[in-house]
Amino acid sequence: MLFFYNLKEFLKAFTLLSLVFAFILSLYSVLDVLLLYKTANLRIIPEAMLTTVLVSFYYTAPIINNLSLMLYLKRVFSKSYDKIASTFGISPLRFFAPILIFSLFLSLIQFALSYSFYPYIFKTAYSLEREFRKGKPQEELLLNDLWLSLNNAYIRIGFADLRNKKVHDILLVSLEEGYITELITAEEGYWEGENLRLKNAQINLFEKELQKQADVSIKFIPLEEAKAFGEKLNHLSMGRLISLYFLAGKIGMNRELYLAELLRRLVVSFSNVVILSPMLLALVRERAFLKPSTFLLIYGSIYIFSLNSVKIAAEEFGKNPLIGLVPFLVLSFICARSLYYLSKG
Repeated sequence: MLFFYNLKEFLKAFTLLSLVFAFILSLYSVLDVLLLYKTANLRIIPEAMLTTVLVSFYYTAPIINNLSLMLYLKRVFSKSYDKIASTFGISPLRFFAPILIFSLFLSLIQFALSYSFYPYIFKTAYSLEREFRKGKPQEELLLNDLWLSLNNAYIRIGFADLRNKKVHDILLVSLEEGYITELITAEEGYWEGENLRLKNAQINLFEKELQKQADVSIKFIPLEEAKAFGEKLNHLSMGRLISLYFLAGKIGMNRELYLAELLRRLVVSFSNVVILSPMLLALVRERAFLKPSTFLLIYGSIYIFSLNSVKIAAEEFGKNPLIGLVPFLVLSFICARSLYYLSKG
């Protein structure tokens, strides 16, 4: 009975704040469409509102969850329900178990939705902005200065427009026992299946001391996989990220980028429970809201810093993004410690 009462009261607070949050964002979205979009088409307003709310909720759910906790505890503390429960030997962990279970459930739901649902929402929001706000009807699938290793060869593509399958400024260097055996350069070419077709390529075969000019076909990777490399990472499903992680390793690309995006989704999803647990302990101990509010700012900052540090480690330094995960792991340790103290009362 106590379990369902606490769950009901917390869900009231969570629903109220979520609705307020959604209303403010919806209003912002409508004004954004009417005032800033080049094509103020009224039919896109519902879609723009929905994508804005969902994209924002994805990142701010941990904050809404903790604000809901504070709103819920205001009622609990005013009635001293937790103190009454403690006289019957009920620990804070047991008393607040419904809130912790809900937060864990919310984390799991967010993580499951980040497999393909949220990437679809991010892509839709991006497409709407490009088409109606910036007047660009299609997503650009461009690759610049791309270096790949394939078997015993290195391929450089200066520029590729994956929408029309064209590539420009191509260089291929074949090696054998550390020596260059073949050098192929071409100004332009195009993708055909798993092959790159190069027009009027300059071919140098050093072992045979032969130089010639001809059209060449190079076995490469399928265009669809190349398109994935040109897409924004948050538009890719988790399954695609995992496959690209292994593929990038085989062809010499920076595969850490794809691991970083997976870790970012993990951080966003499980921050719902990781931040709430130490906040709950601080609120129960203080039975006030000023000092715990400071903790919320600190934990929220660690959350944002973790998202950025994971990305920077992979993108800027080409390092394993697990290095950037350290702040979140520290926060996770604080979460586990908080649960222990809550169980002890």
